Amino acid sequence: MSPSSWKLFPALLLLAAPAAADCHGPDRDTAAGRPRVGLVLSGGGARGLAHIGLLEVLEREGLRVDCVAGTSMGAAIGALWASGYPAAGIAEIVRSLDWQQVFSGKRVRALVPLALRIDDVSPALRVGIEGLTPRLPASRSSDYRLNRLLFRFLSAPGLAAGQDFDRLPRPFRAVATDLATGVRVVLSRGSLAHAVRASMSTPVTLPVTVLDGRQLVDGGLTDNVPVDLARSMGADVVIVSDTSAPAQVPDEYRDVLGIGVQVLDVLSHPLQTSDAQAGDLVVQAALGRHRWDDYSDPDAVIAAGREAARAALPRLRALVPGSAAPAAAAPTACGVVRAVVVRGARQISEGTVRAALGLEEGAAFDLRRALRGLDRVWALGLFESVWLDAQPEADGAQMVVDLRETPRLFVELGGASNEADHVGSFVRLRVRNAFGHAERAEVELDGGIREYGARAGVTAGGFGYGRWPIGLFARGLALREEPRLFVNGDDVGRARFTRAIVDGGLHLGFGPDMLVQAGLAVGRIESAPRPGLGLPSGTDAHRVLHGTLAWDRLDDRDLPLSGVALTVAGERSLTGLGAARDYWRSRATARAALSLGRSFVVEGAALLGLSGREVPVYDLFRIGGPDFLPGRPRDEQWARQVLGLSLAPAYDVRGIRIAIHGGIGNAWRDRSRVSLSDRRSGAGVRVTHRSVLGLVSVDAGVDDRGHGALYFSVGHRPRDGGP
Repeated sequence: MSPSSWKLFPALLLLAAPAAADCHGPDRDTAAGRPRVGLVLSGGGARGLAHIGLLEVLEREGLRVDCVAGTSMGAAIGALWASGYPAAGIAEIVRSLDWQQVFSGKRVRALVPLALRIDDVSPALRVGIEGLTPRLPASRSSDYRLNRLLFRFLSAPGLAAGQDFDRLPRPFRAVATDLATGVRVVLSRGSLAHAVRASMSTPVTLPVTVLDGRQLVDGGLTDNVPVDLARSMGADVVIVSDTSAPAQVPDEYRDVLGIGVQVLDVLSHPLQTSDAQAGDLVVQAALGRHRWDDYSDPDAVIAAGREAARAALPRLRALVPGSAAPAAAAPTACGVVRAVVVRGARQISEGTVRAALGLEEGAAFDLRRALRGLDRVWALGLFESVWLDAQPEADGAQMVVDLRETPRLFVELGGASNEADHVGSFVRLRVRNAFGHAERAEVELDGGIREYGARAGVTAGGFGYGRWPIGLFARGLALREEPRLFVNGDDVGRARFTRAIVDGGLHLGFGPDMLVQAGLAVGRIESAPRPGLGLPSGTDAHRVLHGTLAWDRLDDRDLPLSGVALTVAGERSLTGLGAARDYWRSRATARAALSLGRSFVVEGAALLGLSGREVPVYDLFRIGGPDFLPGRPRDEQWARQVLGLSLAPAYDVRGIRIAIHGGIGNAWRDRSRVSLSDRRSGAGVRVTHRSVLGLVSVDAGVDDRGHGALYFSVGHRPRDGGP
């Protein structure tokens, strides 16, 4: 059994594909009178990296292997090697892979349509609802990136072989298990990528794979070392690389995952059909109790496999007479897209999926374009699993997209807390696919000291692809806001503004990262009298025309490593429609991140707010610490004009970002006084960590006048009108 083989596969799939001479499988040389040699690669998770060491030795010694059979992780390595990928390239990529990122299930932020993320706040908990019943996730981890990588590197070899695994440069078999019957399933035809995916579908950890009408899971449940399978392929001599994980000790099955793995091991042991069958030579690397999920030192595991193979060389040379013919390179995809088939789209329009995928029938097949389209489909956030496959047709391929939809309705919980506003929370009902074309509708209840009330909204279209890039939005809110007010740096109390506004308009998407938005907001805003604050009170009619231009390529909203996000927004009150005040406002924000190696990153931010005429107090800009004015309270200064700049070099270590940051800025009443020469400044130290509740941040700052402040926050950043 290979309980964590799923974590190894993406590493094997990231190596650069070797060039191919044509689109056809190579002719296979056969030597009369020479015994056929079969290679069996077991499951074993991270321990299976030792397979690579054995493959390196086989290649260096020129020892011929005629066929390959593998289970789970061994199936992934075996399929790549059987297709023509070299062991050295596999080893190199294994050393550099970020395992957590591959199986995080997180959508690539830059591919999520900006219309769906420009003003979004992520929840800490999300539960799907079908009917009136909560629906739990199908597995602990997402398989999207694994599916993508398998398609990227195994679809072309599978097509070139005509989906017959005997026509690969080395004949190949994968082992899976039928979840309904518990019977071993041998995969020898069809999609090569899909066969490997089925072989490593570890229950609970990864979703079940549906193939030819059967629900398939990890082959290690029934046959982790398929020696008899290699013999059935005609092998006279069988070489086994066995990296099966040893039985767990009690300390290893204290949590839910460990208990699940132990249960699977206990139940599957009587079903093993070939583990007890010895090959003609069994190579077992000296891995001790190296855990199946420990990828911290891949070089050591590969080296252990290499050493075990070297020790077995005399026996290998005796069993494998003759030298291997040069291995054929794995082919690259070519030909024409003959058809595009979408399966599993029940609630969402098939046309929406096709528009996101962007593959045109009759066009030349472009692997990169297909992968970008697959990413866009996943970024819609409507699917638990997305699989892209290529099936051979005359002079080309039929592209098949298999989808497994999420529930339409979700209940989401989230919130934030900081030293200034204490706890704020929200409960949200969100429909991700309201009318069948990826529209998003939601109702949200907010509660906290800073603000409380309700929001509702609908976003449709404007995603930046397809024939109609234009979309629309409609939203409404009824909120009471109570921000803190300061006089000479002292907190003198909280103002109170009640907003009841409806808003709607159009937006235009230019790809997933650029959005133009325009709309009209109508409603009323009440400023309540607050003793001791001296703020104007009353109720104003709110009639505002507004527009936004946004471009966002940040890879992460909270802890970015690269990218830039820019937003320019403006609004103009319309007295001709009954607005109580005549004023205008404009605001520009920018954030950027630049990675300087594996652990160093530099973040920067900028804010410029300008306004004119009778700007009401509830629409004044606010600026403070910890970003632009370290050492001063949050949102301390209220003014018609604001300017702020910040820079933060940081170091990431063990999931924690430590930054030294500096900021300059100020606030002014008149635009003529806006100047960097009239500025305030400060510096601070920030420690941040991503948790299940959102970003946790502790920040200490001191300004140029010696004022100090300590900031603490947990949760996701509040809405700020920007990306």
